[in-house]
Amino acid sequence: MYLYSEVMGYNLSIFASLVHEHQAEVHVVHWDQNKLTPFVPEPIEGVRYYARSKFSTTQLNDLAIEIKPDLIYVSGWMDQAYLHVCGQQKKCGVPIVVGFDSQWTGSLRQRVGSLLIRYQYKRRYFSYALVPGPLQAAYAGHIGFQQNEIIPNLLSGHYELFSQAAQALEVEKVEAYPQRFLYVGRFAEMKGLDILLQAYKIYKNKYAGKWTLSCIGNGPLRDMLTSDLTIEVEEFMSQSMLVQRARQAGAFILPSRFEPWGVVVHEFAAAGLPLILSENVGAKAQFLAENLNGYTAHRNCPNDLAEKMHLLATRDKATLLSMGKKSRALASVLTPEIAANSLLSALELKVSRQ
Repeated sequence: MYLYSEVMGYNLSIFASLVHEHQAEVHVVHWDQNKLTPFVPEPIEGVRYYARSKFSTTQLNDLAIEIKPDLIYVSGWMDQAYLHVCGQQKKCGVPIVVGFDSQWTGSLRQRVGSLLIRYQYKRRYFSYALVPGPLQAAYAGHIGFQQNEIIPNLLSGHYELFSQAAQALEVEKVEAYPQRFLYVGRFAEMKGLDILLQAYKIYKNKYAGKWTLSCIGNGPLRDMLTSDLTIEVEEFMSQSMLVQRARQAGAFILPSRFEPWGVVVHEFAAAGLPLILSENVGAKAQFLAENLNGYTAHRNCPNDLAEKMHLLATRDKATLLSMGKKSRALASVLTPEIAANSLLSALELKVSRQ
């Protein structure tokens, strides 16, 4: 049973893996109001969705009693009704896996909050923490999880689907490498869209850059992007359509001011694109090897981002093809199957501790 926040496209391949590889019956309660994106989860045989807005705390608890889950995954600790269900089910011996992508920064707010989670939430509601990377594992340690209670591989893009785009590295990109930077995500200040826009202008004016820029998504800064007629702007689209856009792109850029992880990095690394990432992107540690498959840009610095855009765009075709292949290789260490197995390892851990 998933007690989830907002379901995204990358979740579906993990749900499907649980069903097809492990014969699981998957029940997903998810937030359906005040969403950040218009994404609606597609039907998957063996997966049942429940709109969070349709359930009170009591009704949600009754649903869990009816389902009788062997394992519960919960997205963080934001939803008090979710926590209530976790508390009740943990008393019944059901392992509760809490997932989060927050990075440990040591801020005053985090230090105070960690005490509440460590001494109130952890024992009452959670059994294990499922995290995407080392920065999140450090956070789990600070909120009371022991090393053997921290599970890796929380987040995975649909590797098999996006790696189809990497086939272009053997065919059409060999003939003519696309001179196009690609951004996919929310059009928001947190994502650094204003930084990207400034950097692109510097890239064109200072470096006489020839590469174009394509931005796909939605959000409050859309008008800022569309004001530059040289930038191609497209609406939020399906993952299969994003694969086609990746085949037509030469590099992926994520200039976020704050990005706890960033599944989109895994997706476009799998697609065989060289990467330019802000130093604030959590997934950078796993999917970007400096100078090997891309470059890191200083945070909040359009000039440095423009320089990295110029540096990448002036690589010869053989180097760009090699960088793309290295991206795909780095992405191959994580798949939906690995993420699903990591989640289910909580069942094995439960047995070993009995």
